Amino acid sequence: MKQETKIIIFLLLLAPILGELVSGASPPFVFFNPTMFLIFVVLYGCGVLLIREAKVRWKLQWSVIFLAIAYAIIEEGLMMQTFFNPGFATMGALSQYGMYLGVQWVGTISVTIFHATISTLIPIAMVGLLWPKYKDKPLLKKKGLAFCFIGILLVTIAGIVLNFIGQGLLQEIPYSPNILLLFLTFLVMILFIWLAYKFKESRVLSNKKLLSPFVFGIIGFLYMLINLFTSLIPAQIGIPAIITVFMQFIFVIIIFLFVFYQIYNKNITKRHIVALIFGSVLLFIVISPINELWGKFGMSIVGIISLILLIIWRKKVLKKKQIKRYK
Repeated sequence: MKQETKIIIFLLLLAPILGELVSGASPPFVFFNPTMFLIFVVLYGCGVLLIREAKVRWKLQWSVIFLAIAYAIIEEGLMMQTFFNPGFATMGALSQYGMYLGVQWVGTISVTIFHATISTLIPIAMVGLLWPKYKDKPLLKKKGLAFCFIGILLVTIAGIVLNFIGQGLLQEIPYSPNILLLFLTFLVMILFIWLAYKFKESRVLSNKKLLSPFVFGIIGFLYMLINLFTSLIPAQIGIPAIITVFMQFIFVIIIFLFVFYQIYNKNITKRHIVALIFGSVLLFIVISPINELWGKFGMSIVGIISLILLIIWRKKVLKKKQIKRYK
């Protein structure tokens, strides 16, 4: 088997494993259901492969973030429609919280931040660190690109159709999609893809003081923790949604400042990125026993296995020839 094929298969599996299984969004009995597993692999896997190909072929730097956001919009805005559906089973306290013009803004912002990292950018970075020789090389040929595009298109259309006939996935109460909202969502998704291409030649290289790898790990952990609880806790204790959205807006600004001044720092090393990823994924491993207590059976085992594999990944990456700057 060619090395490129191995990397493709790894990404096809890694993206849904992180985005659904490790995160606790889909416990083992849901994730490994043959139908659901196929949907997850096609949706997440094809999405992350297309983002990686665009990143490499367009030579994107920071603007790849726009593609990650576009993916979140495809999955949660168009296919699952959690942006708009107050009856979606996993919404919990966020159901109708911050609902304005048909959009659940607090949940929308939170899930977009989630998918833009754990489901897309982190898997791409993990693979790039594990196979550095292929980091800037395209993996897909024309047939592969067509397969991925058609795959994610069919899954998305299927999700839209199921929502229209009242059979949406994990839907607890009847929900009628708003065609205008879906059309505007599609346009916003196209806008973010265009922005990624528009700024393809834009480069950031900071000379600010670089934080230590240990601090990067702490930041990764806190990033996921804050995104999770900045939406859930205010919704549960009844804080006005406008205040929560404002806090999320500040959080997003802080994220971009960290990206521009720390991640794209001239002195950054592989250890910094490894620590950032490790800390980000570790949050979900830590809360896996809590998910088990909440009825998501098997999550404790998922957490233990994930921790072992994450440590193995870290050791393998750091054993490779160290470079001063992570490009």
